[in-house]
Amino acid sequence: MIRNNRASLSVHSDTYTVAQISHMLGIEPESTGDVGDLTPSGRAGRNIKPQHLTYQRTFWSLHEKSPEAEGEDETGFSALRKLVERVLPVKDRLAELRDGGETVIWWSGDSDSTQGGFVLEPDLLDALSVLGCHVYGTAFLREDMERGEGP
Repeated sequence: MIRNNRASLSVHSDTYTVAQISHMLGIEPESTGDVGDLTPSGRAGRNIKPQHLTYQRTFWSLHEKSPEAEGEDETGFSALRKLVERVLPVKDRLAELRDGGETVIWWSGDSDSTQGGFVLEPDLLDALSVLGCHVYGTAFLREDMERGEGP
């Protein structure tokens, strides 16, 4: 079962700056970079291709993180649900941002076993479809269970 999970909304734009995206959405992001700003790899001084050292497109990202599943929420998507609730009121603005850019939702969850069970409830699916963003997901499985070291 998914115990911890994270979700992010990322906006990549060829036409808007970080300030303009923040103003349009009325939300302050956690991670940003305007065209030409150093990426985390650039700030770290990594020896990689030059195009990975600075942002080639504006990057704006909002994050949600959920603690270990508690109580009745055993879906594995509590962070995704929080993120969707935050951005659903600005769904029309997200559509505008896709003109000259893209909007992507990222989800990842940590399983307590070698299976990554989760439940996508109909209302969350409906809300995701209204947002119109691609959704990329990953479930991380417990490795020690595979080697026979788990309970």
